[in-house]
Amino acid sequence: MKSDLSRGVRLQGWLGVLLLAWFAHGCGGGVGSGGTGAFASGPITGFGSIIVAGVHFDESAARIEDDGGSGRTRSDLHLGTVVEVQSGAIVDGTASASQVRIVSALIGNVQSVAAPSLVVNGVTVRVDGGTVFDDSLVGGLSGLALGRTVQVFGYVMPGSGDVLATRIEPDDGAITYKFRGVVSALDTQARTFDIGGQHFSYATLTSGIDDLRAGAQVSVVVAMAPNAQGRWVVTSVGRTGPGGGDKQQVKARGVITAFTSISSFTVDGFTVDASAAQINKGPLVPGLRVQVDGQLLAGVLLADKVTVQGNNQPDELELRGTIATLDETAKVFTITGRSERVSYARSDVQYDKGTVDDLAVGRKVRAFGQLSGDGTEVMATRIRFDN
Repeated sequence: MKSDLSRGVRLQGWLGVLLLAWFAHGCGGGVGSGGTGAFASGPITGFGSIIVAGVHFDESAARIEDDGGSGRTRSDLHLGTVVEVQSGAIVDGTASASQVRIVSALIGNVQSVAAPSLVVNGVTVRVDGGTVFDDSLVGGLSGLALGRTVQVFGYVMPGSGDVLATRIEPDDGAITYKFRGVVSALDTQARTFDIGGQHFSYATLTSGIDDLRAGAQVSVVVAMAPNAQGRWVVTSVGRTGPGGGDKQQVKARGVITAFTSISSFTVDGFTVDASAAQINKGPLVPGLRVQVDGQLLAGVLLADKVTVQGNNQPDELELRGTIATLDETAKVFTITGRSERVSYARSDVQYDKGTVDDLAVGRKVRAFGQLSGDGTEVMATRIRFDN
C-alpha cells in the first residue's frame, strides 16, 4: 500500500483540477452533478436486491433501461447480465438504485461452436466456469444452434476484441446487431473504423459521431447485413459509464484494456489512477479482469483498491427470496419472480437454521452457490432459512 504522503500529493494535484472545475461551474453548484452519489458496473451475481460488484442494490424504484436508452423491466435482469447502476451512497454494502442500465457486448448470429468458445458475427466469445447460459439453453454451449441470434454479456478483451462472456441468452426477435469495444483505425474522411477484427462504416450516421475517437470504448448498433465493402453499417453509437459529474463511490468490474502505468490505465471505459491504491493479486497488465474501488473526480477514477480477479474464478452466486416452486425429485427450486433454478442435489449442501426437510413452497431462503457445468443452474453449497 502506498503511504499517506503519496495519497496526499496525488489528491493535492487533483484538488487543483477540481477547484478550476468549481469556478467554471459557478460558486453554487459544486463539481458536475451527482458528486455524492455512487456508481457500480459489472455482472449481476445475485438477487433479493440485485448484487453488483459486491453491493446489494435495491432496484425496486429504479428506472431500468438498455444502453440505447429504451425502457426495460426488472424481468430483463438475470444472473450474468452486465449492468451499470446509479445509486445513492453505499452504506454497509447496500444502496438504493435510481437507474440500472443493461449493457450487452454483442448481438449476432452463432457461426460456429467449439468448446470452450463460439463465434458470433466474426467475434470469438470465450466461455468459462463463470458464464451463465439462459435456462432455455440446456447443455450450455451444446444447446446453441448454428444461425441462432444471441445476446452476449461480458468483458471485451484488449487487442483481439474477443468477449469473455458472463451471460449468453437467445435474442430471436433482434432486428439489429450490436458490437462493443475499442475504436481503432478511425478514418474521419472515409468515415470508417474498426473494433477488434470487425470493420464498420458510419457514412450515413448523423448522431453519436463525437463519441468515435481512437481508443474510446463504444457500443455500436448496426444493420443486419454488411455493405458492399463488407463493412457493418452503423446506425447508432453510444458510450457507457457514469455520465457527467463526479461520483463519491465507484465500483467498476472489467478488463484492463490498456496499460501505460500504475497511474494511467483503462478499465471498461474508465481512465484509472491507482498510484495510491492497494493492489491485490497484482501486478497489473492488459487483459486482467479486475475490480476497481474508488471515486470519480474530473473524469478519472481515483482508485483506493484494485483487486485482480482470476479470469477462470467464478463468482459465488446468491439468490434470496420465497420459494415459488419445488421439485423434490430433481432437487430443484425457484424463487418468486425469478426464472433461475437452484439445485440442492449436492451431498455437501450446508443448511443454516433448518434442514433439507424444511424446504417448502413459501419458505424464505438465501441460497449461495456456483454455476452448474452447463451454466444454466445454481448449484447450492449453502442454504439459509430466513423464517
